[in-house]
Amino acid sequence: MNMSTITQHGYFVIADISGYTSFVAQTELEHSHEILTELLELLVNRLQPTMTISKLEGDALFAYAPIEVFARSETLIDFIESMYVAFRDKQLSIKRTTTCTCNACRNIPSLDLKFFLHCGDFIQQTVTNIKELVGSDVNLIHRLTKNHVTEATGWRAYMMFTEQFLSSIGLNLANAYVQIEEYEHLGEIKTFNVNLHQRYKEITEARRILLDEKDADLTLQVDFPTPPAVTWEWIHNPDKRNTWNGGLVTWSAGDRPQGRPGVGSSNHCAHGKSITTEVIVDWHPFEYYTAHQFRNGKHFLTETMRFEALPNGGTRVRDAVKLHMPLPRFIRSAMMKNVLITQHHYDEAMALAAQLANEEFTKIK
Repeated sequence: MNMSTITQHGYFVIADISGYTSFVAQTELEHSHEILTELLELLVNRLQPTMTISKLEGDALFAYAPIEVFARSETLIDFIESMYVAFRDKQLSIKRTTTCTCNACRNIPSLDLKFFLHCGDFIQQTVTNIKELVGSDVNLIHRLTKNHVTEATGWRAYMMFTEQFLSSIGLNLANAYVQIEEYEHLGEIKTFNVNLHQRYKEITEARRILLDEKDADLTLQVDFPTPPAVTWEWIHNPDKRNTWNGGLVTWSAGDRPQGRPGVGSSNHCAHGKSITTEVIVDWHPFEYYTAHQFRNGKHFLTETMRFEALPNGGTRVRDAVKLHMPLPRFIRSAMMKNVLITQHHYDEAMALAAQLANEEFTKIK
């Protein structure tokens, strides 16, 4: 037996498929196994490589990541919500495309998904080449899967956050349902819970605002070797941006109406006598976001950043920018190339961002 004595600190996530037991018991085993495998593979592919999957536990996945992977911890919440949207979309797609009338295929809608999030300490134990996480915090997140949230709310899909998790990221979920759970040897645990059915409705019904690349004055592309969630952080996080933008501007976080970045949130930067405010008008982690930029109070630019997952685990970033000036397009395009490419070396800065992102992610993982 080899046990590391190094205590690490990180985030823990359990993704648990609801209705698994009854689905298997009441349906044809062959088809139910195929459906569940397809859904679990989706979750695995979404979790990796940003997080490390510690164990596949039948109808659930247990994953973790060092605390440094998510520079802004609220990005982990975006990460989980994007997984749930992908799960629901996949579930609906399987249901719509199948022509099979067996019980398993008819009962696909009975499946759902719950997430449990906690942060704390752990030690990695190795027994005959099998690695396993151990520690009280590891025990706690597993105990949380047995709770009274569905009994109290009727929710079949939700995100559960421990008070310790929210305290660590300084986030106040004012609209969350608070549930006290009690476990032997662990005592009372205060949890905050969010209805994922409601969040799915809000996310999918949100008005989409994208700048079409054919309407942009300038479009740039760069490939990052890092996964979408990590790449997203390096592009949008003001502190990260300041490490690769050449020092010409200094970005800082502005308003956070929901306590974290999203529609209505803003970032600011000062450059000479100008003050630029970037306001997010559409936010779909880790697919794209659109922002309006205002210079000294006047709307002068719209930008859509698209993120495409690549087969090699990296991310293709495409930046489409349009100036709001009463000028012919060819002049606006020339101005953008002169300012961003010639003066600010934006293409070189983006390449540097990709390099720095890869260096940090490789070191952390």
